[in-house]
Amino acid sequence: MSPQPTHDVAQAMAQLDEHGLALLAGALTDDEVRDARARLEAAVLASEADEVPTRGYAFDCDDINRRVFQLFNLDPLFIDLVQRAPALDFVRHSLGASFLISNFSANITAPGSQRMLLHADQGYVDTPWSGPALACNVGWLLDDFTVENGGTCYVPGSHRAGRGPRRDEAVETVAIEAPAGSMLVMDGRLWHQTGANHSANSQRAALFGYYVVRWLRPQINWNAALWPEVAAAMTPEFLDLLGYYTGNTEYQIPCGRRATVRRPAALQAMQDGGHALHGGGVRRGAG
Repeated sequence: MSPQPTHDVAQAMAQLDEHGLALLAGALTDDEVRDARARLEAAVLASEADEVPTRGYAFDCDDINRRVFQLFNLDPLFIDLVQRAPALDFVRHSLGASFLISNFSANITAPGSQRMLLHADQGYVDTPWSGPALACNVGWLLDDFTVENGGTCYVPGSHRAGRGPRRDEAVETVAIEAPAGSMLVMDGRLWHQTGANHSANSQRAALFGYYVVRWLRPQINWNAALWPEVAAAMTPEFLDLLGYYTGNTEYQIPCGRRATVRRPAALQAMQDGGHALHGGGVRRGAG
């Protein structure tokens, strides 16, 4: 039986362990959902104005489905959501204390949009996957997820397969159904896909925070993608969660004094055992 939305965080974490999937109900209030949905629609226009397309990506099968990337440039709300509790509590439960924010994007289905290719989020990692998850995906549902409007589909038990799906593999998927305001958490090994939207007039929007262990390269090169004024308004702690100051060697090799980006000395002093720190995201009084 598929996990059902619950208000109990401990129960949701147990769902994640057992099913590779968790649904936490009421993660956003109705007012927060409406506000985030309106800001997302504005972000669609802002993304296209910045010449970052919202349609036609290779992992979608049509030009109807919309995707919005680089959300941190477009509204400070998204900086807040990606590091909210209990989202980071689920990430720590799945990945441990040391992780990076690899991506934060939106996915909006519309009538006629087709299924995404079946995949696992850590599918670019060599197999077999014999250890724990290396990635965790946290979704904020801004519309109801239903079978008809393209609710995310997944393969039960697939997070224990030790590999991702093959293109020619025939599997049965189950559609996730949950109300707007819920949080959807997926183990990075879980096979899943955007569902097809067969509805007459229903969209299905969600924001997805993708987190990885710190030695994996993020999907977004934040040093290149963040607008200078946006990066300048972010706290050092949040930039640290983006991997802004470090490379694969973490903090063993510091940046020299002539480096363009250097980890603040105060943040370095606070570092203990390589744990990723987190803070408010935007400097007080900035932006």
